[in-house]
Amino acid sequence: MIPIAKNNTIVLLQKAEFLSDTFLLQILSSGDMESYLETFAFHDKQLFVDCDEDCFLVVDPKLSFVDPKFSVSQTQPPDLDNSKLKLNTALISIWKDGSLSLGDEDLAKYLERFPPLCPILAQDPTGKDLMLAWGKKESLLSAIRSGLGTYFSRSRNGKWVKGEESGHLQHLKEIYINLDPFYILYKTNQIGAACHTGYYSCFFRELKDESTVSFVYSKKVGAKIE
Repeated sequence: MIPIAKNNTIVLLQKAEFLSDTFLLQILSSGDMESYLETFAFHDKQLFVDCDEDCFLVVDPKLSFVDPKFSVSQTQPPDLDNSKLKLNTALISIWKDGSLSLGDEDLAKYLERFPPLCPILAQDPTGKDLMLAWGKKESLLSAIRSGLGTYFSRSRNGKWVKGEESGHLQHLKEIYINLDPFYILYKTNQIGAACHTGYYSCFFRELKDESTVSFVYSKKVGAKIE
């Protein structure tokens, strides 16, 4: 099995279809993720991992909706095999095609709830997941101003505009916010590769079983870019 990033926060995405903008996002400890993978049903689901081994994507055809008022408790161990957990039915569009989708007061209300760091998921228009990174309130405000996919680089300890050096930019189409758990969704047109390895998406590896890995893409978009 590909090792999980130790002592890191792990993000688990679950979808019914690989190309879908409907998903469940959960924020887990590395221990919870290890326990989940120990009994993963490879015969029923697909499992993809990102380049940093701190975000896993599960495609489960049995995944279904429930009442959007239902919320996953962040204080109790998550039931990761519950196929009726809430999906992203509560996403709020805050920006679209260069303009805010809500008033300044509503935006300020949401920004007050912004945690020190939160996950930011980038998807292309087909619903393909491109990358999962982390961002601060300033990352979101910069993305709103510039229309470019903007994050916070924990390794560089500063603002990170995806592709500002390589030219592999993310031209945003829409920005969504989810409050429970708190995360941001960028819907974006991706120029070139989203992954620093040169693959179009950071989710370029599928785990077929505990020891077999296959590659989603037959070739890279380009050479290593960042």
